[in-house]
Amino acid sequence: HFFKPKKEFELLYSLLKPNGKLYIMTDIYTPEINFETWYYKNDKTHVFFYSPEAFKWIKQNWFWKTHTQEKRCIMFEK
Repeated sequence: HFFKPKKEFELLYSLLKPNGKLYIMTDIYTPEINFETWYYKNDKTHVFFYSPEAFKWIKQNWFWKTHTQEKRCIMFEK
């Protein structure tokens, strides 16, 4: 639901204490998914879609210590 993901991730990172955890729940887009028929894109509040590579990039660029993903749940630790 982030219109400006970079700004929102920066804000969330800044609000967490050291060792704090950020949990995200979202469907993750992968190349196997046919975007045209993907139900998740039809929700008007879903304005940005994440791939596994996007979460790796977020981890590296905001210096999160860890990043784990289990199905729809993603966790970052500061």
